[in-house]
Amino acid sequence: MKKLFAFLLIAALIAALTGCRPAAPADTTPSTQPSTTPTDAPTQGTTETPSQGTASAETDSAKILANIWQAYAENERFAVYGGAVENSVADAPGDLDISNAEELTGRYLLPQEQLSSVKEAASMVHLMNNNIFTAVVFRLSDGAEMQTVAKALRDNVQGNQWICGQPDKLLVADMKDGHLLMVFGSNDAVNTFKAKLTGVYADATTLYEENIVA
Repeated sequence: MKKLFAFLLIAALIAALTGCRPAAPADTTPSTQPSTTPTDAPTQGTTETPSQGTASAETDSAKILANIWQAYAENERFAVYGGAVENSVADAPGDLDISNAEELTGRYLLPQEQLSSVKEAASMVHLMNNNIFTAVVFRLSDGAEMQTVAKALRDNVQGNQWICGQPDKLLVADMKDGHLLMVFGSNDAVNTFKAKLTGVYADATTLYEENIVA
C-alpha cells in the first residue's frame, strides 16, 4: 500500500503542476470534486500535494473518522490521506492544525466567522481529487451553537464556486459530544460513507443531506 501511495503522490504532484488534480482512477470510487469557495471566501485548494510526515490521528475527531473508515470492506476503500496537507497521514484520517485558518476555510470550507467555534478538527480526503470525497469532523468550542455552525458550514458549501468538477452531495451530522461532521463528494462516496456512519454511530443526527447546487 505504501508503494501505491507513493505512486499516487507522484501522479498528484504532476497534476498539481498543471493546475488540477486528475479524476479518480477507474478502479476507485466517484468522479467529481471541489476547489473554491464563495466569491467572498478563500479558494478551496485542489493543487496541493499531501506529504508523508509525522502527522497524528490522536484526537477524538480523528477517531470518529477512523471508526467509520474501519467499517469499509477492503474492496470499498479508495486511496485517501488525512490531516494537514504538509504533514499528512497515509490511508487514514489525520488531525488538522486549527491554527491554520487558510486550510480550514479554503480546503474544508469552514466560514471565517466560525473559526473561533472550533477547537479541534480532523479530516480524510480522496488522494487524487478532494471533490470526489472530503470528510471532516470539527469539535466545537465551549459555548458554540451546533445548529448555528452547521448552517453556516452548509451555506458556505452550497455557495461555493467549484473547480475540477462539482461534488454531487453534502451531508452534515451532529455526532454528539460537540462533534460536527461534514462530508461532500460524489453520490456514491457520500452514500457509502453515510451507510457506514449510521452503522457505527446509530445516535448521530443528520442535520443536512442534500444535493450540491451550482
